[in-house]
Amino acid sequence: MKNYFLALDKDINKQYNDAVFYYQKSIDEKELNIEAYLNLSFLYWNFQDFGFFTYYNISEELREIGCLKYTEIIEEGIQQYPNNLELNFWKRYFQHIIYGEEFSAQDCMKLIEEYGDTNSKVPYFFLYLFDKGRYKEEKVKLIEECNKEPTAKNLYIKSVLG
Repeated sequence: MKNYFLALDKDINKQYNDAVFYYQKSIDEKELNIEAYLNLSFLYWNFQDFGFFTYYNISEELREIGCLKYTEIIEEGIQQYPNNLELNFWKRYFQHIIYGEEFSAQDCMKLIEEYGDTNSKVPYFFLYLFDKGRYKEEKVKLIEECNKEPTAKNLYIKSVLG
């Protein structure tokens, strides 16, 4: 787990070029950890954002790799952890944001029903956008979780929640 913790440290300290290196190394060396797949795929996905990659001086090479690999990393994670709600959520969410694929509150609820929400409350940031009153409690819990580990993924979630 050494590489994962190095990656996590780099991620939290916004050293994203280094973070992706160590997340990938963690995966390559079979330090099986769901968060490595989640955080790496999120960073790769986020590298496509002009403001993000410019502000954080993401190399053009990493941006191109990210564009190609964010879905591959999510798929690898799902192969390792097929019943993980968060991996399956991000797969749908990425496609929705990048390609405009339909992903409704009902679709998100179906994922929660299928995989349960004991491991992750992350899909509730999406549901909160549809019904702020109903998911207020989940929002509060999710913000608390994000504050404990301010990775790029968690900072993004907090930004969406406002």
